[in-house]
Amino acid sequence: MSKRADQRANPAGRGASSQQARQLTAQSAPLGGGQARAQAASHPTNLLTLRLEAMTYGGDALGRMDGKVIFVRGGIAGEVVRAEIVEERGHFARAQVVEVVEPSPDRIQPRCSYFGFAANACGGCHWQHIDYSAQLRFKAEIVREQLQRIGRMESGSVRETISSPDVWAYRNHAQFSVTPEGRLGFQAARSNRVVPISECHIVQPEIAEWLRGRQVGSVDKRIEVRADSYGGVGVWGANFQPPTSTFHILHSTFRVSHDSFFQVNTSLIETLVELALRGLSLQGGETVLDAYCGVGLFTRFIAPGAQRVIGIESSPSAVADARINLAEFAHIELHEGLVEKVLPKIEGAIDAAIVDPPRAGCGPQVIEALIDKRVKRLVYVSCDPATLARDARQLLGSGYSLIEVQPVDIFPHTYHIESVSLFNR
Repeated sequence: MSKRADQRANPAGRGASSQQARQLTAQSAPLGGGQARAQAASHPTNLLTLRLEAMTYGGDALGRMDGKVIFVRGGIAGEVVRAEIVEERGHFARAQVVEVVEPSPDRIQPRCSYFGFAANACGGCHWQHIDYSAQLRFKAEIVREQLQRIGRMESGSVRETISSPDVWAYRNHAQFSVTPEGRLGFQAARSNRVVPISECHIVQPEIAEWLRGRQVGSVDKRIEVRADSYGGVGVWGANFQPPTSTFHILHSTFRVSHDSFFQVNTSLIETLVELALRGLSLQGGETVLDAYCGVGLFTRFIAPGAQRVIGIESSPSAVADARINLAEFAHIELHEGLVEKVLPKIEGAIDAAIVDPPRAGCGPQVIEALIDKRVKRLVYVSCDPATLARDARQLLGSGYSLIEVQPVDIFPHTYHIESVSLFNR
């Protein structure tokens, strides 16, 4: 069902009435509807009425009371809510919505019955109660805020978020936790508690079908599942033989072992590649670095347009995959090791580079090595706007200019944000 059709079928879709919004909040309130209101009433000093100002990285809405920042789970920017304080941290506090007094027109009915903000709700998604177009808007706003506050730079270079072609059923990889009874589920938000599930709306259909009614041995504590481009489903855990998956991207085939990272939203991988190539703007004679190169996804498409390509990756399984995926190119050098250890030892000039680090970002050592190499064009693929902003600040302090930041919605219905940034020197 399309997003628009889904909203039309939704009795509490975009522009839900105040009564409908209260009903939605009761369904997903921290303690579940009336129980939450009863407990809040017994602790009246913990209840606040707040107007929520913005969405934050982490999924909460932000409000203020007497100058103190309050992070509110279950709220949406623009709403007036009654919220219960659940944690005090001196200069800020955390709260959970008890009642929506003035609902946002962006509040909708969540699709999944396991979604919510109660202790027994699944923690896999964070924003199913928010209309998808608003999710895209909030993500661009969060990137701008992080660049301003952490990076201390102007945010006008941030473009509007590119939407996912697959808003639902997009994940090709899922990690399930296992209950002592052998049931599969996801962890509750900010908890190690496993919430058993029998369906999931954000995994690809092959994984959803595999999950339906599935139970595993209690010896397994975690099960991972990956669906490849050819309908294959690989499963690994204590009782499962580790698989190898195959993905077909832009007329190229990639082997991906179970321990190797690969982008989870197949419908946007080609977009990421195209953004990276556009940013590098190769003319054919350059030496190009691909740091955190994984199984060689970006490396494969950089190679035809470069004279020399250097890939660095710390995962042995990913390097083994990359050697197979990139075997046709004689001018690619693959180095196994930490980028901060390998990059300073690379000989010769580097004209352009792409980095695709984990959520921790590149960090000062890697950024310093890129600066020392005098890389002229740098494409930074980030999955955490806070660490992007930190690294960008170091780059700008060393003579780089931030040309643009393009958020890409790899993770619909969650607060996670992918982006592709271009720096020039």
